[in-house]
Parts: sequence; C-alpha cells; structure tokens
Amino acid sequence: MELDFLWELAMRYGYLSMFLVNWLLLFGLPIPNEFAAAFSGVVTETSDFEPFPAFLSAYSGLITSNLFAYGLGWLFGHRLIEWLKTTLLHSGIERFQQFLASKGSWAIAFSFFLPGVRWAMPYVVGADRFPLGRYLLFALPAGFVWTLAYFSLGRSFPYAYEAILGQLQWLLIALSIVAVLSLLAYLIIVRKGRKDGQI
Repeated sequence: MELDFLWELAMRYGYLSMFLVNWLLLFGLPIPNEFAAAFSGVVTETSDFEPFPAFLSAYSGLITSNLFAYGLGWLFGHRLIEWLKTTLLHSGIERFQQFLASKGSWAIAFSFFLPGVRWAMPYVVGADRFPLGRYLLFALPAGFVWTLAYFSLGRSFPYAYEAILGQLQWLLIALSIVAVLSLLAYLIIVRKGRKDGQI
C-alpha cells in the first residue's frame, strides 16, 4: 500500500497530521484505520517523533471522530429510526434496540476491533440515543487498547508493518462478517422464540 503521502503529511504537519489522519478516516480517507494507527508508531521509530505525543494524537483523532459520528447519529439518526419504525422494518428495529439495551455496551467495545463496524457503531448508538456516559465508558478504553495495539505493531515492525497488516486485514474483515451474521442470527432467533412463546 502506497503511504508516501502520510510521510509527507507527518513531516509537514507533525503530530497534528496523526490526529487529522485518524479523524478523517470517518469521512472515507482511503486508508485502513489499522494502517493509520500503525503508521503513527512507525514514525516514532524511524524519525524524531516522540512516542507519547504521537500515540496521544492518533488516539485523540480516533476518539473525537467516533464522538462526532455519535453526535451525527444523535442529531439526525433518531428521526430515521423513528421513521423506520413505521415501516415493515419496525420489528427488526425494535429487536436491535433491545439488543443494544441489553448487550450494547460490550458491542461498542468489540466494534473497535472490526473494520467497518468501528465507524458504523457510534452512529447507530447515537441514533438510538444510547447514553453518552455509558458509550464513553466502553468506547474510551476499547479505543485505547485498539490504538495501542496497532501503534505498538508499527513501532515494533517499522519496515514490515504493511505486510503484516495486509495479511491481518483479511482476518479482520472475516471477523466483521461473522459478527454481523451472528447478530442477525441472534435477532432472528429471538423473534422466532417470541412467536413460539418461548421468550
């Protein structure tokens, strides 16, 4: 993967570039999140950047972009959910809301480790008016662990991290698909159980 422009950004804007790159991923910057977080670690090994401010910049970018997505969901997504409840999707929406109410906290934490789901989850929980304090309670530590894992990978393997992440991406995508299918299966089973009078 060609990441020369990340080097150019880092050399020109320093720590601010690490914040902005991790923030702008929310808006479709064509770089996997894992590469951006690992790159912040790489530059601390291959240039004069200090590890702590580099990590803090990357972590802050990730968390603030998640909060922004949560805010968008809170402001605009709630109307969409209310409208969907008037359509044929109303039972699915209600089941998903019940799932969030019972297991949403751990789903938030787990979502940080799944590509795609990481950016959808804050919007969804914001749209569902999930309590901000509870969201932060699980999002902040999960985001910290996720950023630290990839930041450390970049520091440990500054010349091989692209190859490692290239292989890892397929596993993460597969896990995302399994997680989404598992959630759908769970919601279908709950619905069937209710119809049968078992739940």
